[in-house]
Amino acid sequence: MKFLNKKIAIIFISAIVIILLHYIGVLRIFENYILASLKPAEKAAFNIGNKTRDFYEEQDDYDNLKVINEKLEVENIKLLAENVGLKILEDENEALRKQLEFYSRHDYQKLVANIISREGGYGSDQIITIDQGSQNGIKVGQPVISDNGIIVGKIFVVENNLSYAHLITDKHCQIAASSINKQGTAGITKGELGLTIQMNFIPQTEEIEEGEVIVTSGLEQLIPKGLVIGTVQDVKKEPNDLFQSATINPALNLNTLSIVSIILN
Repeated sequence: MKFLNKKIAIIFISAIVIILLHYIGVLRIFENYILASLKPAEKAAFNIGNKTRDFYEEQDDYDNLKVINEKLEVENIKLLAENVGLKILEDENEALRKQLEFYSRHDYQKLVANIISREGGYGSDQIITIDQGSQNGIKVGQPVISDNGIIVGKIFVVENNLSYAHLITDKHCQIAASSINKQGTAGITKGELGLTIQMNFIPQTEEIEEGEVIVTSGLEQLIPKGLVIGTVQDVKKEPNDLFQSATINPALNLNTLSIVSIILN
């Protein structure tokens, strides 16, 4: 017990002496030396603290930016979908408007239909399936129309609620046609390679030139006269042949079709 009291007294006296030496400046050199020696460690600790703080701040900024970017991506996808929907609606409205302009000039009974497939289960991309059938008045041989009186195909199979049509570029689609030149040059059109149309059986005595517009001749019972097929790209005429032929470019891009109409009468 006496030893413990003695130790406490020594520590107390030593503390008083150190405090007195500090106030009278005796320890200043020693204190400055200690402070100087601790400055590198202090600076290092300060830098580590700053870097640690910057790291966590950058991490927070990165996380915030990531969240913001994810939200922006969701908004962009939403806007893209809305723009695509508006574009499709705009195209469909334009197609319907052009068809209505055509029908307003003619006394035809029409039926509007959507294209729901481009192969129709018959293994050819030159065949379209439409969502109207026999219960709506569709018959084999009726013309399929797009835009302002442009024929794009011909019905060849009819079911109750569906119908199938060869596009005019299909080799199985034959249409009685004529030029709108003075002679009314006539022939039969038939699809070629799914790209163009070949007009055959044109008499050698008749004239047909590049750029002329080819239309339906009206010689088929269900297809009226004057539906636009396309324009003449080139003419093939051999002196010893009975007939000449012409390559016809379709009047519009058949790959863009989505809404068509069928002339019922």
